[in-house]
Amino acid sequence: MPANPIRSTRLAQDPPPKHSPLVPTVVVASYKGGVGKTALTVAIAERLAWAGLRVLLLTCDSQEDARHRLGVQASDPVVARRTYGSDGSVTVLGIRGSKAVDLLYRIGPDRLGLGSFDLAVVDTPPEVQGGSLPGVLLFTPVDGTDAARNLLTMLQRTPGNTDIMLIRTGREDPADWAHNAATIERVLGRDLDFLEDPLPISKQIKQAHDAGRSVWTLPRSGITLEYLSSIDRLAQTAWERVHPRRSWPSMPSQSAAAAYVPGWDDDE
Repeated sequence: MPANPIRSTRLAQDPPPKHSPLVPTVVVASYKGGVGKTALTVAIAERLAWAGLRVLLLTCDSQEDARHRLGVQASDPVVARRTYGSDGSVTVLGIRGSKAVDLLYRIGPDRLGLGSFDLAVVDTPPEVQGGSLPGVLLFTPVDGTDAARNLLTMLQRTPGNTDIMLIRTGREDPADWAHNAATIERVLGRDLDFLEDPLPISKQIKQAHDAGRSVWTLPRSGITLEYLSSIDRLAQTAWERVHPRRSWPSMPSQSAAAAYVPGWDDDE
C-alpha cells in the first residue's frame, strides 16, 4: 500500500520589521555595483563631520573601499578615526551581516566600546538586502535603465518605515530623470524623494577617491562644484534627522589651489 504524503501547512510570514536603529542611520545602497555608492558614502560622512557631528561609518562591503577613500592605511587600527574641524569626526569600522544589525539595533556602539555617535552612515555591498534595514534614511544611487530594474528589485524589500531618496549618478536630462523617478515611485506604490539634479562625476573626483584624498579638499569649480553641492544637500537631509530645528552649518571655504579653465577641466 503506497504511503500517504502529508504536506505541511505554510505559516504566515512575519511582517516587515518596524524597528528603528539605536542611533540615527543613513544607508547608501544599490543592487548594482559601480554606481559610485562608496564615493557617496564617504563624501556624505565627511560633510556631516565638517558640520560638527560624530559620525560612525560602517563599511559592510568585504572590500572595505571606504577605509581607503578616507585615507586609512592598512597598518591603521581596525577602528580608525579621522577628525574634521574642532568637533566633527568620522570613525570607520568594517562590519557585516548580523554583527552590523547587533551594533545598529540590538546593542548600540556605546555598549560595544566604540563610544557615542550622533549618526551612523552605512556603506553596503551591491546585494539585494542592502535596502532592507528598517527605520533609516536610504540613499539609492542609480546610473541607467539596467540599474533602475535592479533598484526596483532591492526596494521591494525596503520596510515601510524607511525613507527612500533616489540619486541619479552621471549625466541625464533633469526632466527625463524626474519622469523616471516618478515611474519608480508608481511601480513601488510608495512615496519617495529624489535628488532633482543628476549627480555628475568629474575626473578630479575620481582621482581623489582613487588616491584616498578627501573630495572636500578639491577646488570647488565646474563639475566638481556640482557634485559637492549635491553631496551637501544629501548631507543636510541626514542632518535634519539629528537636528531638525538647527540650521545647517556652512562648509568652510576652500580656495582653489590651481587654475581652473571651464570647458577644458570639465572632463567626466
